[in-house]
Amino acid sequence: MKSDPGTRGQNELVGWCEPEHFIAHKPDPDRLGWDFLLEATPDHSPDRPLDQQNSLPKFLLQVKSTEQQSRVPRIKLSALKHLVDADLPAAIAVLYYTKASRRSVRRLIVPIDDGVIADTLRAVREQEAAGNRAIHNVKVPVPVARGVEIGPDGEGLSTHLHQMLGGDPSRYVSRKINFRESCGFDDEPTVGRFFIPGENARQKLGELFLGSHREIEVSDLIIERRRFGVPLKNDQLYIRDAILAMNAPPISSASIEIESSSGEWIAFSVDVFIPPPFAEGATIRFANQFFELNMDFEKRWAGMVFNYEGERDVDLAEAVSIVELGAILARESKSVTIHFGEAQLPLEMSSDQGPFSHWIPVAPVLRRISDAIERSQRRAGGPIKLSSFYEWVEDNAELLALGSTPGVNMFFPRWADDAIVDSQEVILAPMSVDIAGILYSALVEVPIVSMSRADNEIRLIGGQPTIVDDVVRAHGSDISDFIDFAVEKSRRRRNSNGPAFVAGGFENWTSSAKRN
Repeated sequence: MKSDPGTRGQNELVGWCEPEHFIAHKPDPDRLGWDFLLEATPDHSPDRPLDQQNSLPKFLLQVKSTEQQSRVPRIKLSALKHLVDADLPAAIAVLYYTKASRRSVRRLIVPIDDGVIADTLRAVREQEAAGNRAIHNVKVPVPVARGVEIGPDGEGLSTHLHQMLGGDPSRYVSRKINFRESCGFDDEPTVGRFFIPGENARQKLGELFLGSHREIEVSDLIIERRRFGVPLKNDQLYIRDAILAMNAPPISSASIEIESSSGEWIAFSVDVFIPPPFAEGATIRFANQFFELNMDFEKRWAGMVFNYEGERDVDLAEAVSIVELGAILARESKSVTIHFGEAQLPLEMSSDQGPFSHWIPVAPVLRRISDAIERSQRRAGGPIKLSSFYEWVEDNAELLALGSTPGVNMFFPRWADDAIVDSQEVILAPMSVDIAGILYSALVEVPIVSMSRADNEIRLIGGQPTIVDDVVRAHGSDISDFIDFAVEKSRRRRNSNGPAFVAGGFENWTSSAKRN
């Protein structure tokens, strides 16, 4: 009578179960792709209450036996899919025999892991796409390369099966279900076909690719899911009328410079959005969070949008850039230059003035503050609401203007030794502001353009101020050492050996510097 390797393999596996602490159950009839259900015998620990010990893992096992050691055994695709579909950990036991041998000479345990699940579902979908749903007639190689060897008496069977779980059996089942449902869609997009009504359909479609959230009405929408890149006619969704929304990614980046005739200048990066070749029109959109420039080459027209809406949360650098840009747009004469790769395109802007003239005096010092914070090791405490930042700028406008605006009027009460003012060319004005949880301090050197005395006060008119030095410290810090250092720096720069005229009382300044 001819021996049957399959029967030998199943009988040998049953002999492994008791020493490996398994109870084997065989299905009757055998139609669902597995030969044994292995139940692990409970191992109750005395260190935990019995009512909390409920881990009784079960495993499905398919046995493949062969006497052809040079050939990879094969398995029905339907049987492999049953192991994939089962909400239990599953594996294939591969046993190799020599002719008429009673015991196997090599034993492998092949886990149904993520790789086997993906390969199996891909093969099933490819068969269906080819018109074959009778996958029980299809045999595929057992993925023995993913297998691990066990001992001649099944030593290691329990260890390797429990390693599949990686912990709690219910969590393993959840992971298996999730991967089984989601694999194959990660790298393959959903494909859709639709009709755009109207004569300007190509223009509407092209505008979808100009970035930001955009919508168009479409009809006869067919959504086709391509799992593993394979489409199926029965994996489609038809919608008669729909709204297609899109937030297209940029195709590149560019830099934009905007400059006023007064010398104010700002540069920032933007994303570049260009419609595909099949779309009508020749529009290019350059945009970031607060600025966009749309250019229509056919109409020879360009338009700009400045988003300074106060309800947005932004970081400090963006808030400062918005104020800088607003200050430039408040000027009558200004220009914009687009840098795209090695090319550049200068454009003149209209003489319309934006309603931001109140930002002109404060923008330079705000930029200086932002750059100083960026250079320091300190960071602003998270995003800030633009409306709150605008209020802060308004509250500190006079102080911020001190560092950049000529013509400032200063009034000082008379004192006994105020004759020293007559010999001074500059007044040194310390300033401090708290912003985003950080203390910024600077020493401003203001040239004295004119001076007049009254009975009770001295009036000074300043020229173009210069920031001698600045520092960023924690909120509430003492800056007296910095002021003393900056005063000496100013004196050295001006080659002055005489006393310095230092103003006091500008915000949070405390210093050991004395008026001489």
